Amino acid sequence: MLFTVGVVIAGAVLWGAYSTYQGIYQMTSPRPQTFEPIPATAQQNAARLKWGTFEKALVQGAGTEFRFSADDLNAWFFSEGKNADLIPHLRFRATDDWIVAEVSVPLDFMAEFPGLPSLRNRFFNGKIAARLAVEKDELKIKGLDILGNGHRLPWLFTGQGYRDTVQKTLEQGIRARLPQGDAFLARLESIHVENGEIVVKVRPAN
Repeated sequence: MLFTVGVVIAGAVLWGAYSTYQGIYQMTSPRPQTFEPIPATAQQNAARLKWGTFEKALVQGAGTEFRFSADDLNAWFFSEGKNADLIPHLRFRATDDWIVAEVSVPLDFMAEFPGLPSLRNRFFNGKIAARLAVEKDELKIKGLDILGNGHRLPWLFTGQGYRDTVQKTLEQGIRARLPQGDAFLARLESIHVENGEIVVKVRPAN
């Protein structure tokens, strides 16, 4: 997720030159955002059981529908010390029909440009929101919105090129961090947000 944010921001600077750089600067903050504590151990245990049932269905090749909230996702994602490196930087939300990653990313990796304000020692505190769908058996990003420090550059971040970049990075993250990630992507039938829950359907294995 942090890599995705870095790619988007760095690409934006190179794409739009001076005016975009100024817009990116407005989307940053001098201090990191603080998040609420990660879910308690009891919530983590409950989430692991819930996700374990889903993983078992994938392993057995069964078709299934899986519903989980953003709280369930956070509890599972950070349970048993997993992804501890992302605790200061990431929380998941679900709003309307959007899946949202709320992030706080240090920008010390950004290059400096003569005559322009430095992005180093600043932070991207914002939201990366995506509407996901499945088309022709492939996970697709149908909408992408990026908001930082109350500012956005919609003409840039909603372009197909950026959606493709984020989509590929999302798939890499699913394969790396989700048990049975390859099977999940291969058999994914649909994904959407409904009544605050993320609803995922997978097909039976052939």
